[in-house]
Amino acid sequence: MKNIKLLIGLFLVFTAFTFTSCENEPIDSAIDLNNGGNGGGNNGGGGGGTSTGDYWPTALNNQWVFKQDGVVQPPMKMVSINSIGSFTYYTFDQLFGTGSGGASAGVIARLRKNSGDYYLKIEDFTFDTGLGIMGTLTGYEMLILKDYLNVNQTWSGSFSQTATFTGLPSTTQATSYSGVILEKDATVTVNGTNYTNVIKMKITQSVTVMGAPTNNVVTEYWFAKDIGPVKAVTVSTDDTGTETINNELQSYIVN
Repeated sequence: MKNIKLLIGLFLVFTAFTFTSCENEPIDSAIDLNNGGNGGGNNGGGGGGTSTGDYWPTALNNQWVFKQDGVVQPPMKMVSINSIGSFTYYTFDQLFGTGSGGASAGVIARLRKNSGDYYLKIEDFTFDTGLGIMGTLTGYEMLILKDYLNVNQTWSGSFSQTATFTGLPSTTQATSYSGVILEKDATVTVNGTNYTNVIKMKITQSVTVMGAPTNNVVTEYWFAKDIGPVKAVTVSTDDTGTETINNELQSYIVN
């Protein structure tokens, strides 16, 4: 049981962005009208509040280059527009950088916005743990930002996933999360550049596997108006210890 929990713990923080190495199949067309796609979660499609601005611009070929713990990562680029159900998503070729803990995964990550609500959708994915064991984890969708909330206002949600590993029984994990706005109209300096009109917020995630707590993830994000994410600091704690990952914006192209 402990080994299963540790393996799952490597991948639950895809919700925190920073552990992912996302790859899509080659895209022949910029517009992909795909009515498929999976994802757990209790986030509906109801309208959000009145947006106070665009804190993650969505357009084909928008891209952001981050340093992860000082190492420059490949560009995080919006490579297609996908219609899934009744929603429009912008799909990334990768999300924030490479994997950690000796594990790798090919993940499809998408972003959608509804008024001032921002949702991140991760599709089902298969991964190599680096321990000679392959695994599959079902996808999810979560609400990552409400740009119209005031400081100290909050939101929350939850989702469940099923994990299967080669030679091991399948199991389920449940994630509950809460977000809070920490600052608005802030200024932050990242890699020597001053960004204004910044929302600083925090998401706290708690994960249980078959009812037993396994991991706690706390991430602070800085989103700059008309630019997108400029910084993220994630602290993940489980029974193996604590890991901190820093992502800082190096450059960006917004169309």
